Amino acid sequence: MSFTIYYDGDCPFCTRYVAMSRLRAAAGPVSLIDLRQDAAARARLGAEGLDPDTGMVVETPAGLYHGADAVHAISAMSSGAGLLNRLAATLFRHRALARLAYPVLRAGRNAALLALGRSPMRAADPAENAGFEIFARFFGLFLILNVLYYMFRATAFDLQPTSVPLLLLGLALVVRPAAKAIFVLSVLALAADSWLHAPVHSNHTMLANFLIATFLLGGAWHMLRGSSWETFFAAVRPTGRVLLLIMYTFGIFHKINTDFLNPETSCAVALWREMPAPLAAIDTAWMHYLAIYGTFVVEGVIMLMLIVPRWRHLGIIAGIGFHALLAQSGYAMYPVFTTLAIVLHILYLPPAVALRISRHPRYRALDAFLRRPAGVAYIVAAIGLIGLFARDWDYRMAAFVWLLLATWPLAIIAVAGFHRAAHEHERVQLWSPTLALNLIPLVFFLNCLSPYFGLKTAQSMNMFANLRLEGGVSNHLVFRDTIGPFTYLDDIVLVTDARGSATLTAALEHTDISLVYYEFLDMLEDVPPQAEVAFVRGPYAVPLTPVAEIMERDGHILHPEWVRKVFHFLPVMTETPRPC
Repeated sequence: MSFTIYYDGDCPFCTRYVAMSRLRAAAGPVSLIDLRQDAAARARLGAEGLDPDTGMVVETPAGLYHGADAVHAISAMSSGAGLLNRLAATLFRHRALARLAYPVLRAGRNAALLALGRSPMRAADPAENAGFEIFARFFGLFLILNVLYYMFRATAFDLQPTSVPLLLLGLALVVRPAAKAIFVLSVLALAADSWLHAPVHSNHTMLANFLIATFLLGGAWHMLRGSSWETFFAAVRPTGRVLLLIMYTFGIFHKINTDFLNPETSCAVALWREMPAPLAAIDTAWMHYLAIYGTFVVEGVIMLMLIVPRWRHLGIIAGIGFHALLAQSGYAMYPVFTTLAIVLHILYLPPAVALRISRHPRYRALDAFLRRPAGVAYIVAAIGLIGLFARDWDYRMAAFVWLLLATWPLAIIAVAGFHRAAHEHERVQLWSPTLALNLIPLVFFLNCLSPYFGLKTAQSMNMFANLRLEGGVSNHLVFRDTIGPFTYLDDIVLVTDARGSATLTAALEHTDISLVYYEFLDMLEDVPPQAEVAFVRGPYAVPLTPVAEIMERDGHILHPEWVRKVFHFLPVMTETPRPC
């Protein structure tokens, strides 16, 4: 009786397992076929509906066995000699155990091939890969800017263990966006970096976290299934698209309040006044109203264009242009958020359009330039300048350098990607075929809606919206009161005196800024227990009281620290109307 085993010769696990099983001694004549070297065998198995990239194949006189069934068949043929051989044979002789364990083994095989830089045996989809590479190049730029944002967001030099690796990984992705192993490492490093920095008030961080969760969940699922990289990217792309639509939705909805619509206090006017010359010089009443109401119109129109196939490319161009304009304001370091928004807009490119862009002569020239030492030096110099300007909080100049860096690739995307037929051919898919991934936008939507439940206000995509919902006061024109059922936002305190803590003393510097009581307790947990603080809580004035006494009474309100990484509150500006 003869047997044939078809396996991936480039997979170290497959090769070692076949060798370890000592098959010839146990089963007689066994033919081992390396499918990397035998195209005819690959074609034959493909015609049988078997994908060698998702598992080895065993052929016996009784038929073909694939994946878990194949290792089950191999275990039956094994000699049982040797400790590892006996363990494997014992495990895989049970068909149910083999089917449970095999996805994990397959994931290990895929991880090994990725780490070794070896491609699957199946033919790659050049269009899907083109879309990924354009996405990955801007994702790499975002990684770099995100590190700079956290490094210089305060006066202290904030350097985490993940900072330098992320800078190097980001640079590597900008230069070589096709390197999928580097992308995987970047996602893992960014997830760790976000955890180390949490909690923060940054909106772009929360948006990035949901995108990272999409890649982690989608990557784990498709690695277990042995899917191609193209299948994985096609599965995560709809989720990223919906995250962008939700961002725009709440970018509009949170701003439906009296203080954003008021030119005297509106953040739209404050941001416009920090624009570079000559834009900032247009400081007139009509410009103020245009900045305010233009925000609603532009973001609403962009959303509409993105989901209509014939208008999609215009929506991509308009979205990128709108955020590139916002990035020029010196009010804050907006290029980080803008680059993340560009990353999400790129997910709307149909694969055929992405392939068209990647084959455009100017994009190929850009790619070739970035791979050369001169291109790497160009990127490093630009990033260095952005870092220097960010350190000095000169965000206008940082944005100018970012614009010089981003204009070339963005212009190519705008010009080369303008192909209406290619856009109209593919509908805008907003539902991932990997069902679990569709839960991520739902959670993100609830996260953005959380202030109206009386829950957290930080990282709820409250993007300079002048929104005020704390202390029983709402300036929102739809939700005049928090809708509950939670009451965290109703309970606010104003520190009036403090002794024995620099943190508490700093809270006295802003007499118009209060804290949600939950956030106040979270702050007290990190100050010396012997310190004393006096505060006004609602209608009650609390005299100087030891921190230990307050925490003993109310410390149980706080959730575990890992919950507080994402559950926290913005300072409450009690001034009315609420200025930007």
